[in-house]
Amino acid sequence: MTKATALITGASSGLGAEFARQLAARGADLVLVARDRTALEGVAAAVRSANGVAVEVLPADLTDTAQLDAVASRLADAERPIDVLVNNAGFGLDLDFAANAYADEERHLDLHVRATMRLSHAALRTMLERGRGRIINVASVAAFMPRGTYGAVKAWIVSFS
Repeated sequence: MTKATALITGASSGLGAEFARQLAARGADLVLVARDRTALEGVAAAVRSANGVAVEVLPADLTDTAQLDAVASRLADAERPIDVLVNNAGFGLDLDFAANAYADEERHLDLHVRATMRLSHAALRTMLERGRGRIINVASVAAFMPRGTYGAVKAWIVSFS
C-alpha cells in the first residue's frame, strides 16, 4: 500500500485493533476511533512503535450525534484525505428482544446502522471526488440467521454494502 490513511472505528480492541495492526504493517497512517481514549492510545503506541506510521486518536461515541458528526467531518476533510474507511464499531445484545431495554436496542441500531451509513456517506463523497478509496463494512455470519436485532443490523450492513 502506498502512503494511505485509514480511519478505523471500534479500533480499541478485537477486529478493529487487528485492522489497525494489519494496515499499519502495510504502511498506512491511521485514524483510530472508539470510545475509550486510553485503549486507543495503547493501540496507537503499539502500531507507531512497530511500523513507524502516523496515528491520530479520535475518541468518539458513535451513538452520540455530535461525536458522530465530528468523525464524519474528519472523513470529509479534503485537506487530510481518508483512503480507507473501516466501519467496525459494534456490540451485541441479549437475543431476548422483549427483555432488553429499549434504549439499549436503540443505541444498538444507531451504532450498527446509522453510524455506518453516516460515515460511509461522508467518506464516499470525498473518495469519489478523488477517484479512489475503499470502504470496509464489518458484518457477521449472524446476518444470515435469525439472531434477534444483532442479526437484523448485520443483515442491513451486508445488504447496504
